Amino acid sequence: MNPDLVEAKHITTQASGPADVAKKSSAPIRRRGVGRYVSRFGVPIFTVLLAILFSGLNPDTFPTLPNAQVVAASNSLALVLALGALMPLVAGEFDLSIGFTLELSAVISAVLLGQVGLSIPAVLAVVLCTGIFIGFLNGLLITRVGISSFIATLGIGSLCAAASIYLTGGAILIEGIPRGFVAFGQGTFHGIPNMVMIGVVALLVFWIMLEHMRFGRNLMAVGLSRKASELVGIRTELMVTASFVISGAIAALCGFLALSRVGAASSGIGTSYLLPALAACFLGATTVRVGRFNPLGTAFAVLLVAIGLNGLQLFGVPGWAEPAFNGGVLLIAVGASSLAAKRR
Repeated sequence: MNPDLVEAKHITTQASGPADVAKKSSAPIRRRGVGRYVSRFGVPIFTVLLAILFSGLNPDTFPTLPNAQVVAASNSLALVLALGALMPLVAGEFDLSIGFTLELSAVISAVLLGQVGLSIPAVLAVVLCTGIFIGFLNGLLITRVGISSFIATLGIGSLCAAASIYLTGGAILIEGIPRGFVAFGQGTFHGIPNMVMIGVVALLVFWIMLEHMRFGRNLMAVGLSRKASELVGIRTELMVTASFVISGAIAALCGFLALSRVGAASSGIGTSYLLPALAACFLGATTVRVGRFNPLGTAFAVLLVAIGLNGLQLFGVPGWAEPAFNGGVLLIAVGASSLAAKRR
């Protein structure tokens, strides 16, 4: 046989081998790519499917502009509070005092506006200082005293709840709150609720801070490995304390805005805000940036929970359904987040 033909046949065989292998393996690669895409954007996809489902089941009420405005406005505070709770979580800690800080700040705002007669800017300044102090106290107990964040923030939250009960006397504070203040919380700008615009601005700020600034990268490094962060010169105690200060300030701001939105304040509302915020944070860690707490994932998670609750409420579900839904979402979110982190 001609040696040239043998060599050509050998080269052809070598060249065709990898191509055949590539053809055989391309399908699994495509399947893995689709699976990775679904895993990364599962929450947004499920949110769209859920909205389509409720729109089909209740076409006269659910897919309407007034309902969308109500859902967006009522859940914008949940988004802002979840973004505040995100900061300690990124640093590897918990802040269980955010709901009670919100509760206390709403009560303080109602007392100062309705009974003392302070101006709105002065009340906002007092409320923010209160939130910063609570966050600083949390950070001090965790970094200096050595108390776990779970115990420290739960204890501080209980003190905030006690202060709220003392200030309200068990009553609902509604008298003397300026009408213009309430009108802003319930108002719209060109059809967009004011609370939604606040939520969008907060999302943009936290996205830039955590994803594109050195502070966010350092905070994430602290959450991944505190010892390694110290070795590269990151002041871990300062970063952890800063995360709690931001969380406390955001929670206090949410209390101020909650009073503007509802027009009344009372004690005992802290838990109702705490669980949805934490559920959104953990569920958000299963999407966009899988295995990491991230602002965009948190926003999608808030939207998912909001659509789910709204759809159930339009069907007239009993009162126990909402806490059951929040608790179930929290358990699923924490479990899914843990599995995603392990896989990553």
